[in-house]
Amino acid sequence: MGSRVLKLLFITLILLCLLSIFLYFNRPPSSLEGTSSNSIASVKVGKSYGQATIGGPFKLIDQNGKTRTQADFKGKFMIVYFGYSFCPDICPAALYNMTQAFDELSSKELSQFAPLFITIDPERDSVENLKTYMQNFHPAIIALTGSNEKLTPVIKAYRVYAKKAKPDGTATEYLLDHSSIVYLMDRQGRFITSFNHQTDPETIVKTLRAVL
Repeated sequence: MGSRVLKLLFITLILLCLLSIFLYFNRPPSSLEGTSSNSIASVKVGKSYGQATIGGPFKLIDQNGKTRTQADFKGKFMIVYFGYSFCPDICPAALYNMTQAFDELSSKELSQFAPLFITIDPERDSVENLKTYMQNFHPAIIALTGSNEKLTPVIKAYRVYAKKAKPDGTATEYLLDHSSIVYLMDRQGRFITSFNHQTDPETIVKTLRAVL
């Protein structure tokens, strides 16, 4: 009697194992399959658009003192990054990787994009300061600044986190904690996908060419 029970238990265990294997290999595909491994958002790279509500209108000043609005870039793919010139590492890394990527694109390809570097530190990032800072990076990148009143709605529209990290009582010596996301927007200003300061230039080039 005991051996019969053990035999039934053994057969049941085998059947359960076979059922588990069957269910594993016949499971539905993950919703993240087919997405870019370097993208922060779970949005397919290419012409498959996400539904995230990101972006909005702006009226800011570039590093040459010219007023710029989102309408100036209509018809181009905007590449939007938020940071500040006093950032010690993350912002330079992001801008350097973009510079390397833009160097790999042909002039015709690059003309389809509008790379924007929008400051989160208007207190220190004046037009003159940004003009000097941007000389370190690709000339296609347009730096934008403005008043707190002008920048705050833009920062919120792109869901950017930015906060003083080490206030020490002075007006000039502080760092900012901030998110580091590079947003790729379509020709109508709608969000497509994103990457970050750690995304290598080769992946950036591949991502940009995929939308052309």
